[in-house]
Amino acid sequence: MRHLALPFYCAVIVGLLLALLARAIYTDAASFLLPFAAGVVFFTWCGVRDLVRNWPAFRKEMQQRAAERQRAPMPADDTH
Repeated sequence: MRHLALPFYCAVIVGLLLALLARAIYTDAASFLLPFAAGVVFFTWCGVRDLVRNWPAFRKEMQQRAAERQRAPMPADDTH
């Protein structure tokens, strides 16, 4: 799961920045609008870029884990 750690952190940061952006709009703190909006755009871009880059490795690892969970067929017990 380490493949998606950075996109997850970026999503959390974007959520916090959006909350701060909404608070700045609500309190008429216009000087904070540009830095918060720039942070939202930057961290969204970083998260999406890293997600696109690491998605194939994540899918491969999930397929390997699913294959490991598959049980081997049990041998037939015809002794009785």
